[in-house]
Amino acid sequence: MSRYLSLYFTLFLSVLLLSCGHEETERTFSEFEVVHGIGPITEEMKLGDIDNELTKKGQQLFSTLCVMCHNNMDSKVAPSLTGVLERRSPEYGLNMILNPAGMSRRHPSRVNQQAGYLTSMPFQSITKEDARAIVEYFRVEYSNGR
Repeated sequence: MSRYLSLYFTLFLSVLLLSCGHEETERTFSEFEVVHGIGPITEEMKLGDIDNELTKKGQQLFSTLCVMCHNNMDSKVAPSLTGVLERRSPEYGLNMILNPAGMSRRHPSRVNQQAGYLTSMPFQSITKEDARAIVEYFRVEYSNGR
């Protein structure tokens, strides 16, 4: 009896969670949000020349927080980051790092891409400054032109 109860409860909870998430994707996005994502970064930014100190900090943060999922192998956990800044804007990357749950549930490009992976990116309690360092590291390590 408890086996069936557990099965029904799991099914009910799954249906409830799926129905709650659908409403979020129906909102209209601004032109900026479509291109650059949704989150705390709301304006385009100028990156300038590569900052080696920022790159080192980004590499350390990436090695600690990100590489276990973004290991650049053919993975069902997280997408490869090779050429990420050729495919997406730096602002998109920052919003993905700073607002992963919101992006994965609500941004049209992420909702579609997320379907191919086993899990969503967790929020790592990263500050804007740390996220900027990670994006600087991406500019060096994951550029198609390297």
